[in-house]
Amino acid sequence: MRASLSHILKDLERNINNCQNLITKVKNLGMPRIQVEMITELAFLRVFIAWENFLEESFIRYLVGAKSPSGYSPKRFVNPSNMEIAKNIILGERREYIRWNSTGEVVARSEIYFKGGEPYGNVLRGAATDLDDMNVIRNRITHMSTISKDKFNNFVRRRFGHGIRGMTPGRLLLTSPATQTTFFDHYVDIIKTTSEIIIKI
Repeated sequence: MRASLSHILKDLERNINNCQNLITKVKNLGMPRIQVEMITELAFLRVFIAWENFLEESFIRYLVGAKSPSGYSPKRFVNPSNMEIAKNIILGERREYIRWNSTGEVVARSEIYFKGGEPYGNVLRGAATDLDDMNVIRNRITHMSTISKDKFNNFVRRRFGHGIRGMTPGRLLLTSPATQTTFFDHYVDIIKTTSEIIIKI
């Protein structure tokens, strides 16, 4: 029996809570700052992977006609009979995998399969800047390429108004920009709010 949309949301929230609790515990252990930053990067990566999984799993379930806890079901342009067929339809003939880390691609995909791109289009466009920034951080953690470094450094300059020597994803995620909320917690809140709108609880 496939997991319901509400279970998909709860799984995402469980992953987020576990990662937030991990960072809190690590901060209280008196570990060297660099180690705390490294663990924070891994926790962020786990959250982002959980977000990608949420998008994929919810998208496929909506595509086969699943309803949200409130009874919402989007207007579909295709009617696959099961999740495997739905995955193959999205995958197409020329791709080996589907990217869910690109907000623009997810929005474009939603407009192909759902009327008005809902429930993904509007909420993802509204959160696009933060979601795209998260992807930049994710890529900097997972890739050592010049492109990922340059995009991360450009992001830092945009957020702080100048470059910061030695800035790492972990250090940035533990930084509080203008409020008491760290970048990590800010991004977690964006994911929580966005996912709840998508599932329409």
